[in-house]
Amino acid sequence: TSYAYGEVGALVSNHRVSNAIYNEAQEARAGLRPWFFFLVAGLFYFYEFFARVAPGVLKADILEATGASDGIFGLSMSMYFLAYAPAQLVVGRLLDRFGVRLVAAPAAAFVAVGCLVFAATDNIVAMGLGRFMQGLGSSVAYLGVVYLAMVWFPPSRHGVVPGLAVAMGTLGASTAQFPLTILAESFGWRAPLFVCTLVGFGIAIMLWFFVPRRPSWFIELMKQDGYNPDAPVPILTTIMQVAKDRQLWLIALSGAGLYLPISVIGDLWGDAFLQIETGLSIKGASLATTLIFIGFAAGGVCFGHLADRLGRRKILYLSCAIASTIIASLIMLANIQPTWFTVVLLGMLGFTTGGQALAFVMTADNAARHNRGMKLAFVNFVVMFLPVLAQPSVGFIANMGVASNGLPSEVQELKGYSLVVALMIVGTIITFFIRDTKPRDDSSALGH
Repeated sequence: TSYAYGEVGALVSNHRVSNAIYNEAQEARAGLRPWFFFLVAGLFYFYEFFARVAPGVLKADILEATGASDGIFGLSMSMYFLAYAPAQLVVGRLLDRFGVRLVAAPAAAFVAVGCLVFAATDNIVAMGLGRFMQGLGSSVAYLGVVYLAMVWFPPSRHGVVPGLAVAMGTLGASTAQFPLTILAESFGWRAPLFVCTLVGFGIAIMLWFFVPRRPSWFIELMKQDGYNPDAPVPILTTIMQVAKDRQLWLIALSGAGLYLPISVIGDLWGDAFLQIETGLSIKGASLATTLIFIGFAAGGVCFGHLADRLGRRKILYLSCAIASTIIASLIMLANIQPTWFTVVLLGMLGFTTGGQALAFVMTADNAARHNRGMKLAFVNFVVMFLPVLAQPSVGFIANMGVASNGLPSEVQELKGYSLVVALMIVGTIITFFIRDTKPRDDSSALGH
């Protein structure tokens, strides 16, 4: 096998993979075994999403315990994303080099430790440290399950599987809404986080013992794309190559805008917005916010399945971006329209936002197998870095001119929310400039 650099700096290989390897890959990807691996990896994403959104549900108790303002609370909670986003590039590299098991199992344990730190203190700064630890560990969860799916499932299912992964994660978010409120009222706000600690260590053990190492047949397929296990490309060189990809930037920026209803409204500020704008109780607001996550899960599966059936991605992705922006704009009228209508809009917003999973599908379609993790990580880095800025900004804007320990008015709360809508509009405009992609052919050596 010999290697050379192509015109964009990527390694090109003359390594030839036999049809026997493709047959082995097809056999390994058949049956229920890949689904079992996917389920175990998906449990990690379910779990980290639960931990991610819990502070938004427990906000009132945390503010009472710490004495922090809304702005400081938002800044402390955004430490999750401050750790999560930069870690993506390292995580992508680790997945490309070592596969899922060796990376995901320690990461799940790290999230568990972060939950323990968060639950054991009344200091908002220490809570920020716990959130930072959660973010570092959680940075592996979504990338890990998507990367595993790209290895163990055929390309014809690469559209729907990330949607299924999203569904598992958002089910975790749904569990952390209304049910978590009930648990906190019965046992105190710390109890669910202590339980979360134990569950995290349990999932780490499952990942280590049930998820296999990366199979040898996939290593052979990676070599055809230019992977050289004896001379891996330095991480900085890989990052530079990825950063030169204009289409990757467009996908990442549009995906970040489309994900804002989840990362800002669902994760943190949705409950407060609904209480102030509609007068719903905290239980009612939590239940209504859950619809965003349920819709997101359903939309991810539906649009992923349609993308696989059509063999096209952009038309669905663009449609979702336009629709979600329109719906988010209509929610701005929450204080003058029937509450039931706003609740319906929240479900619709989640459903259309589910198309955001196609950003990762389009990324994987054109990525070489040996740098697929890095490219997926780059997109997720941009998607998750935007909340680092948006989450505290929404809180600070909503509290401008508000007395200490006072609540924002309907107008002030709406000003904070309008930032989300403005960023979604920008993301939708960017979507128009993305090129369409198609699933690759892994059926035989001749088809590659």
